[in-house]
Amino acid sequence: MAGSNSLQFADLEPVGPGTPAGRYLRLFWQPVYRASDLPSGRAKPIEVMGEKFTLYRDDSGVAHIVAFRCAHRGAQLSLGWIEGDALRCRYHGWKFAATGQCIEQPDEPKPFCERITIPTYPVREYAGLIFGFFGDGAPPLFRTFADIDQPGIVFVDPVEILPCSFWNKMDNDPAHVPWTHRASQRRLGRPEPFKVPHEQLEEAPYGVRALVRGGKSHHRFIMPNIGQWWPRSRAPGYEGRYLGETKMVFTVPLNDQKFASYDVTHVPLVGAEGEAYAKARAEVQEAEAENRWEIAEKVLAGDLTLEEISAELSGYTAFEIEDYCTQVGQGPVAGRGQEHLGFTDIKVNLIRRLWLNEVRALLEGRPLTEWKIPAEPYALAPQ
Repeated sequence: MAGSNSLQFADLEPVGPGTPAGRYLRLFWQPVYRASDLPSGRAKPIEVMGEKFTLYRDDSGVAHIVAFRCAHRGAQLSLGWIEGDALRCRYHGWKFAATGQCIEQPDEPKPFCERITIPTYPVREYAGLIFGFFGDGAPPLFRTFADIDQPGIVFVDPVEILPCSFWNKMDNDPAHVPWTHRASQRRLGRPEPFKVPHEQLEEAPYGVRALVRGGKSHHRFIMPNIGQWWPRSRAPGYEGRYLGETKMVFTVPLNDQKFASYDVTHVPLVGAEGEAYAKARAEVQEAEAENRWEIAEKVLAGDLTLEEISAELSGYTAFEIEDYCTQVGQGPVAGRGQEHLGFTDIKVNLIRRLWLNEVRALLEGRPLTEWKIPAEPYALAPQ
């Protein structure tokens, strides 16, 4: 492990237990699953920050996170059965309460359940996501967001899982838009050349604020791994109408070579109109989610170009495919060689600096910044 004095950006790529970035990320609640993808009575194996766990929803609908393996012979617990709020191992039937305590050992003539437990982890459901806390000690206060909690409808897009470092996503910047997304911009009939709005960057109590369009709007980077911005809707039937979405993206490493991106969107529509909007958006994205990365891999392999992607794909999916190609194509931070950063990389440099400062403080035992989430929703200005 790198010492605090010699810590470099590439040292923030590994995320397993005991690594500098892994230790820092484990100080925060992290989303691990889309809530709608986990029905009652179902268990799933999950990986978060280089560790494997078992996620299950009990018969009453409550989600739990426990150890990946049974304490008996190391069998994968997600293969077993859910009984009430407990989980029974498929290998030999040992049963574990939601507290982690073993409560049954079938066929043992002298059960010793009281001596056997498996690790459990705090869980919260919020904004359509299941969150877990994997750090030491008591979890911190769970963070909520006024922009998500205001009246309207909240939905979560199909989870994006990309085979590259989570930094390849977090390092994404506005300067990529006219180039990475040029093919989609043309298909959507948007004027060219597409100009990148100049960003005025400043540190904020939550991380980084980027003012755009003369201060009429802004983007946020919320430490340690949340992006927030307010785009116009691209949902079918709403493209020509000014309808501002609040988008929050949680970028969570699954391991050193793979991350999950959880995209939460709030739209200020209520009742039947809100439900119709969510349905129109979800129908397109859910239908296209299954094959989007297959298309992206064909592009990376040189068998297809981004300009040749079907015009029938939605703008959402086309943008996702384009981002996949550039981010996955970058490869690992430690293996891409020397970078040559310029003026358009100011935001990249600022976020990396905040991270390095915090991780160095963690390694040295110094106090860490207490990031403060805005208490009021951001008022959207007409665009």
